[in-house]
Amino acid sequence: MPVNTGIDALLEPMATLFVENLTVLDFSYLHAKRGMVGESWVVDLELSGELDQQSMVLDFGRIKKAVKKALDETADHKLLVPAEADNLEISHPEEGRLTVTWRYAAGEIQMRAPVCSVLSVPGVELSKGALTLYLMDVVRDAVPDSVGEVLVTLREEETGTAPFYHYSHGLKKHDGNCQRIAHGHRSRIEIFENGRRSRYWEKLWADRWEDIYLGTEEDLDGTYFIEDIPHHRFIYQAAQGRFELLIPEDHCYLIDTDSTVECLAAHIASELEREAPGKHFRVRAFEGVGKGAVAEAGQMRV
Repeated sequence: MPVNTGIDALLEPMATLFVENLTVLDFSYLHAKRGMVGESWVVDLELSGELDQQSMVLDFGRIKKAVKKALDETADHKLLVPAEADNLEISHPEEGRLTVTWRYAAGEIQMRAPVCSVLSVPGVELSKGALTLYLMDVVRDAVPDSVGEVLVTLREEETGTAPFYHYSHGLKKHDGNCQRIAHGHRSRIEIFENGRRSRYWEKLWADRWEDIYLGTEEDLDGTYFIEDIPHHRFIYQAAQGRFELLIPEDHCYLIDTDSTVECLAAHIASELEREAPGKHFRVRAFEGVGKGAVAEAGQMRV
């Protein structure tokens, strides 16, 4: 049998493997109209290349460790900014820290934080396409040369007609990257009134918290006016350093607890009990995709 050489060999198809739901990137980004937007994008991956000595393109265990780690360290729990936007300014007042300033119609967003809190993505706006191209280079650096083609797909969680909202926050007591003052999530919410699912209440809270910054009252340093627009300034010290955020007041929602999902679920349940006394509520509040907290409040009158 003749040996396949030359051009015919080069045209042999590569093997392709895929990994769905490799990771979820929870982050916030700056938008020219919406301001700071919390987001959660699921990452799917395809790798094509030559088979190794195990007859694999790449071991799935290696993908889940090395590639997932590279993606998470690059974009997860950060503020993503479009590097070439005209209304963006970035300065480095001291080593290891930066100041991000974003001016838009509703006011100004300014964050001072450790450098690790921000990812600058090429382009004039942050989009799935821009981040996909950026992350494809990250994946290429994380896989061996035998992998010839990389395909990264970013997508939102399928929620059907169920309400969801985008929120940003920071958890100063967290010992991981959640302590960063400007990261966020795209989250579903499920509310049960007297044991029955209530789309009315779900839609109300989804509208109430759309593109919102959930700030802890304890971290509020003060309210300041920039061109007659009130802005809240939040400041706290965390393990990774000092964090400061200035953001228009009408894009904020203040709570008297930390903004962990457990506290958010409890807050929503408590507010529902206050707004609709005599009813029992069960709240399933999500933090991004596939995780969250449950809280109950109120008592049904008989």
